[in-house]
Amino acid sequence: MTSSQYDADCQRAIEEVTLYLSRCCSLKGDGKDAWIFDVDDTLISTIPYFKKHGFGGEKVNSSSLEAWMEESKAPALDHTFKLFHDIKDRGMKIFLVSSRKETLRSPTVDNLINVGYHGWSRLFLRGFEDEYMHVEQYKSQVRKTLMDQGYRIWGIVGDQWSSLKGLPEAKRTFKLPNSIYYMS
Repeated sequence: MTSSQYDADCQRAIEEVTLYLSRCCSLKGDGKDAWIFDVDDTLISTIPYFKKHGFGGEKVNSSSLEAWMEESKAPALDHTFKLFHDIKDRGMKIFLVSSRKETLRSPTVDNLINVGYHGWSRLFLRGFEDEYMHVEQYKSQVRKTLMDQGYRIWGIVGDQWSSLKGLPEAKRTFKLPNSIYYMS
């Protein structure tokens, strides 16, 4: 995820999002047009952590990863940084749906703000009752909650299939590459 191929693949996915936004999204402007972003390796990068741990060659130590997340030092990913602000400027509500634990809320918010993300409508993190749920099920449940509140989810950008799959579905999903880890 440090190669020129990774950058090219991400840029290609972002080009598809931009094309979709300009051609297919007829926003209602009633405050219910929405977009979902994953957080880790979609908006901010965990590569600095994984670089110190064999780029995924070592079994993930969740305590160590969470301690790193508490430092709030994950850099922004340039390709989605621009996209985030473009979508926000179009008037969509942005929801961040992460598999991070609720106990990481403060460092996650600090990290996002420190690298320039602001203006999202809500950050969803996994509460104690969600921790043992499969990621796909948890993120599907969040989408259902939003849709039950009347939001039209025009799209989702994420680096894991578990962020994109499951019912209910967004109108479109966009998968970013991630060769370091897979979450089910």
